[in-house]
Amino acid sequence: MLAIFLLVSFNSKAVADFESIDIGILDPINPSAVQVIPEVGAFAVIADGQNKATIRAGERVSFSLSNGHVKVIFPGKTLGLFKDVRLMSLSEEGFFRIYVLAPKKDERVYDDHLIVKPLKHELRLINRVDLEKYVAGVVEAESGKEKELEFYKVQAIISRTYALSNRRKFLAKGFNLNDLVDSQVYHGKCRWEPAILEAVRQTEGKVLVDSEMKLVTAAFHSNSGGETVSSESVWTGALPYLSPRKDEFSLNGDHYNWERTISKAAWLDYLRDKFQLPIHDDAIAALATDYEQISRDIFFIDPEFEIPLKDIRMDWKLQSTFFDVSQKGDSILITGRGFGHGIGLSQEGAMRMAELGFSYIDMLHFYYDDVHVIDLRALEFFQEE
Repeated sequence: MLAIFLLVSFNSKAVADFESIDIGILDPINPSAVQVIPEVGAFAVIADGQNKATIRAGERVSFSLSNGHVKVIFPGKTLGLFKDVRLMSLSEEGFFRIYVLAPKKDERVYDDHLIVKPLKHELRLINRVDLEKYVAGVVEAESGKEKELEFYKVQAIISRTYALSNRRKFLAKGFNLNDLVDSQVYHGKCRWEPAILEAVRQTEGKVLVDSEMKLVTAAFHSNSGGETVSSESVWTGALPYLSPRKDEFSLNGDHYNWERTISKAAWLDYLRDKFQLPIHDDAIAALATDYEQISRDIFFIDPEFEIPLKDIRMDWKLQSTFFDVSQKGDSILITGRGFGHGIGLSQEGAMRMAELGFSYIDMLHFYYDDVHVIDLRALEFFQEE
């Protein structure tokens, strides 16, 4: 397998060999007991650093929380209590199925290795997985089936770039990234779409860098609503490659339009209580219930009121900040466009570009300014220069 390289940190000149990544999995479920069954290959069971057993396809092993330890149980036999248990694949093709036994039922399939550690009330489960297999799993979870190959290439490159540039995000918890939206959605092994595996193979090791040859913040969202936003409108600090642009490719996508009805009284009370908007002034109250965005704004009504649209979106759990407000009797109707934070690549826009015959390079250059697709192995050359 070819070596994968990454930039160790944004300030570092070193490029390190990096082939696998540790992903914290099943965190929202907080499992206290799981059963694991290898589906392909043999796995070594390593407990507190010692090789205790080998299990093969179709055999079972259970892990449960017990007195601050991980209890390891084979059918009819308890192996013991341990602080660190690892199920390590003995081949590159190995993968396994996890059944969550408590507190609620769930099951998923993962490539490569599993690390199990005890926490106070649940088990910590970590999937140590080959980087390219992880990227394939992310692309399937984030994009779904039956998309164009060129779109899957785009998603693979930005997912790989995100993973490598954020690999220190959860080091304090003992892993690189989790499997949730605050990292990248990851449900395990890519199983349902062969085109994703082909896209990952064709883009293996490719990442997105800026004009200084640093890994970019590869932001993406579902649908821009027809216009992306700058990074500083949502996050602190401007990133020059994440600038706003008109995005006709996202128009009329599946997540382009949405609506939300809210009580007029609740809406005005919210604006008064949180932002001290003087709604007792009839003119201002009228503005708050009759608001239109011709193009994307950063602040609601007017910047002088200092009401960030991103705060409204978060507080009311709206799909985007690109919305209009109108009054309907005792309610207000929020009519929105787009889904997500609006920064960087619009997935539905890129899907449409792929359908129209654009290449993955075209898509990346449309949504990101002055960026380059580069093989990670070439970074060392540029850094030395």
